[in-house]
Amino acid sequence: MKLTGDATGAHPPAGGPGRSSQGERTMLTDFSQNLERLEKALGEQYRQSGFILGTPGTSLACKVDPFYYLAIEPGFIKHLSRWAGMFPESARETLVKTGNMLTDPSRSVFVVPLAVFEEGSAEVVRVGASFVPAAFIDQAVTRHGGADAPLPVSRLRILEADRARAEPFFIGKTPLHNLAFGNPTQR
Repeated sequence: MKLTGDATGAHPPAGGPGRSSQGERTMLTDFSQNLERLEKALGEQYRQSGFILGTPGTSLACKVDPFYYLAIEPGFIKHLSRWAGMFPESARETLVKTGNMLTDPSRSVFVVPLAVFEEGSAEVVRVGASFVPAAFIDQAVTRHGGADAPLPVSRLRILEADRARAEPFFIGKTPLHNLAFGNPTQR
């Protein structure tokens, strides 16, 4: 007599273990493991090249208030995923699903074009921006990057006229402080 089910009488999926009935491989993503890889990779890269964070005009991400970094896209995800040995889509999905990259209410938009400038400068630059909670980046630099403390708020500011473009990312969350916005110095 040949048994086809397990002790409970259940039968394995038609495609075999780990496969759907259509034979496709199913995979559960371990977001906590991926998040740790991303955090460690960011911290280690910061240890080697501190300029990747906190310097307007040079860095991939700058802290714009005590709670959030503005990350320059697509560079931030491109480099972070490469340092962690992941595909960019997997890195972004991990950050979004774990709450470490903000999205609009539809959860489909994570990059917004914003005009930014360095405090004290008249030059305004339009960038693709995403927002990353400071806790993620600060933990990366203190746990893996050799920093003694979280990084300070940078001199990067979002043009006041673009405030409304950033606001949808903060619905139901701590909003950006007023210090994240401003107008460039007129010369």
